[in-house]
Amino acid sequence: MKERLRIICAILGAALVFASPRQAAAEALEVNIERAVEMAAANNNRIKIAESDVSIAGEALRQAHRTRGVTVSVTHSSSYTDYQREAYPQSYGNSYSNRITASYPLYTGGALSGAIKRADGEYRSQNEALRKSHQDLKLDVVRGVYTLLRAEDAANQADESTKRLAAHVNNVKIQYENGRVGKADLLRSEVELSNAAQNRIRALNERDTAIKQLNNLIGAPLDTELRIDEEMTYEKFPFTLEECVSIAMRAHPGLAMTSLAIESAEAGVRIARGETLPSASISAVQNLGSSSSWPGAEADSFTVGVDIQYTLTDAGTGASKIASAVEAVRKAEYNYEQARESIILAVNSDYYSIMEAAERVEESVTTIGKAQEAYDIAVNRYNEGVGTNIDVVDSHSALTLASSNHTQALCDYNIALARIENSMGYVLK
Repeated sequence: MKERLRIICAILGAALVFASPRQAAAEALEVNIERAVEMAAANNNRIKIAESDVSIAGEALRQAHRTRGVTVSVTHSSSYTDYQREAYPQSYGNSYSNRITASYPLYTGGALSGAIKRADGEYRSQNEALRKSHQDLKLDVVRGVYTLLRAEDAANQADESTKRLAAHVNNVKIQYENGRVGKADLLRSEVELSNAAQNRIRALNERDTAIKQLNNLIGAPLDTELRIDEEMTYEKFPFTLEECVSIAMRAHPGLAMTSLAIESAEAGVRIARGETLPSASISAVQNLGSSSSWPGAEADSFTVGVDIQYTLTDAGTGASKIASAVEAVRKAEYNYEQARESIILAVNSDYYSIMEAAERVEESVTTIGKAQEAYDIAVNRYNEGVGTNIDVVDSHSALTLASSNHTQALCDYNIALARIENSMGYVLK
């Protein structure tokens, strides 16, 4: 008997240790979803890379526009010549010449405007990619926040379960010592308490893991203790499936990117065709030179003219480029249709996930109340000597499972909301 009492005390002591909140090494960092997303965006390399891509595309667009402007070039030449002839005495001479040329493209067959259109499409596409990166990061943060909330709630439930079983073990022990119940009841109760304590350990470990994962995502030190200023709430989803699909077709950045890819490919066709057409430019040339003094700034001649260039034959390379560009348009159209189908499929999947989680939430609310009532009845009947220990243990397991199912359903519902927001490319709140 003394050995059994020692084991029970050890189990209860362990339960109390695990039930007590862990002390944070430093003051807890309080965050909500909005704050966590801001921190993640400020520290996430994925966002920084996407922002760099936008800047690069912006500079390429500015460069494309500037090719329409006037180009001015300056050429300088300094030379020394030694004239050595048999019939004449040896002589020496210096020559300094300068050429200033200003040119402006008059006609490029659409190649220049096509290059500008393609650069503009790339710039807008990179902005959509940046928006998609922010949306994906937000989904990761929301998933991390609700996973942590679920882990915290699971730890609290495990704590409550351990306390209930500890009280029950104490009750069974008293009745066993008074000869009212058999040894089997005491052993079964002690086993259930030990299992609950182990579940508590696992729940605390899952909570710590969830904290570290969220800290890593938002760029905080891994050992930072987090306090989440959010709750797992439930409100009925306000949109129909058809409305969700319609919103996705208008708002999803991935679909916008594939649409812009079609425009860029069409601009490539314009460029390829323009390269096979004549091109014209106007230029003005001022020549300066001198044979006596550097740098040779004496006016020599001034010329204004129109240059027209046309390749009569290119061995078919131009036609090949056009054919390749046309095929690129067709490929971009296929990519658009594929992206469209994938987005519709994702919206459908996420929508039905929301509906499933909503049904589970609504069902679990009533189940918890029934499970709690059944447990209370089983405990009272056992205390009165008309119930069995198995009834108490089974009803306790049912109550624990009902609470766990409710928490999981709430977590799944809120994550499903974030997922469909991501698949729609639309901010719900």
